[in-house]
Amino acid sequence: MKITHIYAENYKTYRRLDLDLAAEEEHPIILIGGGNGCGKTTLFDAIYHALYGLEIKTARQFDEYFNAGVKLEQGIENKSIVLEISFSGLVLGNETPYKLRRTYQFIDGKVRWNVDLNMNGNRYSYGIATPNAQRVANEEVVKKIIAANLPSELSNYFLFDAMKTSELVKEEQISRLIMKNINSVMGFNKYYQLNEAAEQLLAEKKAAKLENEKQRQEYEQLGHQRQLREAELKQLREDYDKALAYSSENREHYEQLKQGRSADNVTRDRIAKQKESIKQVEKKAADYRDSVDKVVKDLELNVLFPALAHRIRPEVELIVNERKRLAQERNEEISDEQLTRITRDIVDYLTESYQELQGVKVDDIVRHMQKGRKHGDVLSEKYPYLSDANVEVLEKLITDAYVNQFLQLDNERESIDMDVADLPRKREQLQSFERELSGLDYNLITLYEDNEKRMVELKGKISETEREIQRLTDRIASYDYDIPQIPDPQYDMLCKLPGFFKTLSAKLLAAKRKSIEQMMKEQLNLNLVVYAGVIGRVDLASDNGEEMSFKIYHQNGNEIYLSQLNAGAKQTVMQVLLKVLYELGDYNPPVMIDTVMGVLDKESREVILEHYFPDLAHQTILLSTDTEITTERDFKKIAPFLAKTYTLHRDKEAQCTNITNDYFGVEHESI
Repeated sequence: MKITHIYAENYKTYRRLDLDLAAEEEHPIILIGGGNGCGKTTLFDAIYHALYGLEIKTARQFDEYFNAGVKLEQGIENKSIVLEISFSGLVLGNETPYKLRRTYQFIDGKVRWNVDLNMNGNRYSYGIATPNAQRVANEEVVKKIIAANLPSELSNYFLFDAMKTSELVKEEQISRLIMKNINSVMGFNKYYQLNEAAEQLLAEKKAAKLENEKQRQEYEQLGHQRQLREAELKQLREDYDKALAYSSENREHYEQLKQGRSADNVTRDRIAKQKESIKQVEKKAADYRDSVDKVVKDLELNVLFPALAHRIRPEVELIVNERKRLAQERNEEISDEQLTRITRDIVDYLTESYQELQGVKVDDIVRHMQKGRKHGDVLSEKYPYLSDANVEVLEKLITDAYVNQFLQLDNERESIDMDVADLPRKREQLQSFERELSGLDYNLITLYEDNEKRMVELKGKISETEREIQRLTDRIASYDYDIPQIPDPQYDMLCKLPGFFKTLSAKLLAAKRKSIEQMMKEQLNLNLVVYAGVIGRVDLASDNGEEMSFKIYHQNGNEIYLSQLNAGAKQTVMQVLLKVLYELGDYNPPVMIDTVMGVLDKESREVILEHYFPDLAHQTILLSTDTEITTERDFKKIAPFLAKTYTLHRDKEAQCTNITNDYFGVEHESI
């Protein structure tokens, strides 16, 4: 497979991407440069999604993939995202050209999509509006063509980010990676499939030869149970592989997020405290304004009344004292009832002693005494024009405590002015804190940790299912004694086939393993700088058909532990492994590498440039910054192997990426 052209419209940072990627045998490298954020990874994604499609079902998903600049200028209604890739592949030994175009259009709030494949003039088209039967048929053809050139499950071995490869160098990941490549890339799956088919035919033949009907039913039931368990085991292993891949792909991001979350939590606390501080100052200033407004509103009460009270205090005190004296005198006087009762007692006493007083009337004496008392009150009242209520108000005027609030407010004003003057600094600091927040979605932390727990659960289920399959296999084998030993050439042949395919795959695997070990040793001695020339052997050992151990030994005999290699060395090991699998595999796709140098040191970079990239594949697409492959030295080393060069330039205002035919200003023809 060779990619010849990639075209895209309105895809992420690209308004229009139109690149010729054709390479030649002697010039297999396409070098694409760009700074961080200029669109290298997006170009990588455009090629991947052009081959395997985008998952766009909602308006939000469409909006996320659509170019922001075009969206702001024209909107997304009736607009399309287009991904088109041209490539060639061998069909029955002949080079066949393909053009695969995927279109996603937003119309009336809905996403409509269409796929069109042109295979040397033959068209296969289907989309959301295609009749179901035609859609299924054409989709099947397109999937087969893509799978024949580069199956999606193998794409990450040939289209990969070099920075992430070092994460794969862990004992469990690398062993499963090697085994999966050997099974898939190198075509060993077909032998396992033949073995499974032979075992199934043999089981059917054994069931037919059992004479006892009850035994036959039990045998068939056991076989059915084993098939179900084997299907369950296959699914569990696939789920585990996916979980393992997720763990590997997201570990670095997970660690970064955990650190970022801790930092963000500290920053959020600082933001909360700063917001509360600003809030308190604003509240204090608002309360001060309310107090001033209230003092101004009650100016008479707070200023004039205290002055008036001070001036009239002596006169008011005289009035109040006089009223108190009169009230006291009145309290000392007897009431009219008491006066009448006392007067009657006196008159009764006198009339008994003195007969001449018999004509005296009590009521006349009482009225006379009352009249005299009232007449005397009027004469003694100095302020008869003031009611009791008036006197009460005057008394309150001179006895209330008056505070000069202007003095208190003036003291507060100085403190508040200082706090208010400091508010701009506090708000600026708050914005600085808010900018420090990463804005990242920490849901990945939960998802990653849940995935780790699920991996443990899956491993337990896999072991349990394997034991159950072995138990069923042992029970099935016990029925062999009940099968009549009647000569049957077909049956005898079927008995031999499963063992034959197992032996064949084991021998082929052993031979392939030796080839991998030898080539890995040669390539590591050449490319692994820290152990260059001292690798004694590479050992691949398989205990079963599912996993394979991978070990490297020094020429002195000691093992070189993968866990003790630094990130750059791990990256080199993985890139060498991928190259070996590519060389020995059944597929011949292009290799596309993002962040090509990853974490390699200077010496490792030079070795990779001179010995790895030039003969890596028949077409190698490298995405690099000018600090990974420099224009001064590195570019010259691979210039003889370059087919084309491009540089991606980010237009911040237009929010798009533009492309020039050079490598950071250097054209490879001039070297």
